[in-house]
Amino acid sequence: MNLLKSPLRRTTAVLAGAFIGLAGAVAAAAPASAHHPLVSPESSCVNEDGSWKVTWKIENSEKDLTAEVIRIGAQPKDKSELSGVEAGATIPKNGEGALTAEQTLTADAKGARLVVKAKWIRGDKEIKEEAKGELPKPTEACKPEQPENPPTQPSPPAEQTPTPILEFTCDTMTIGIDNTTDEDITLLLTTSKGEKRTLEVKAGEKGTEKFSASEGFSVTVGAEGTEETEKVDFQQPENCAGEGAGGPVLPVTGAAAGGIAGGAGLLLAVGGVLFFLARRRKVKFTA
Repeated sequence: MNLLKSPLRRTTAVLAGAFIGLAGAVAAAAPASAHHPLVSPESSCVNEDGSWKVTWKIENSEKDLTAEVIRIGAQPKDKSELSGVEAGATIPKNGEGALTAEQTLTADAKGARLVVKAKWIRGDKEIKEEAKGELPKPTEACKPEQPENPPTQPSPPAEQTPTPILEFTCDTMTIGIDNTTDEDITLLLTTSKGEKRTLEVKAGEKGTEKFSASEGFSVTVGAEGTEETEKVDFQQPENCAGEGAGGPVLPVTGAAAGGIAGGAGLLLAVGGVLFFLARRRKVKFTA
């Protein structure tokens, strides 16, 4: 009897093993066991107040199917908030991108967890799987956030500088300014003979004063609002011998005036006015 049963048992065992192997092969091929979201922390840091944050990356296990997030939750619930990803979001195919979620946690939260449940549609079958990522509180401090588009500072207005005017003839000297600023300027002119004149030049206008002059003559230039003064010496043009009144004209304006007046560049006191009126700049006859 035992001899009859032994072959039967062996056959049964073989059949059972075959079915087990077949079942195992079917289970390995079943798509449900392979589909799952991939959840991993991408970065984390601690803020100055002790609170901290984690940036999570959510990827797809499947290269040929996208997945839909059907549930996502951050833990501990009472100590954290989640942003960036909500239910209904699409997880790209594996290798074609990922979703990014940011979890912020209170200072007393010791660890962070993100749970993601997703679904896939393969043929006529719906597959649902869940995965989670976990991370203890980090020690690295967060870097200060920089604005993406920092505000640009408006360019300061271009500086407006009056242009000095200086002209010499054989027996006259003319001095003044081309006032290119937006302020009225008043010059105080005192000759070497003791004569005093006031020259008011409106913003955007030109103004000059003419003096009879000869060798040794000079005009000291000052301006209202400052104590600074500069002396301008008369310099007779060449070829004046035998000329009548006026004679050759030697006009000197702007940068060239410094060379004619000599010294280290004639400082017309208009600049002193602007300096002390808060613009803090001077006008020079400089080359």
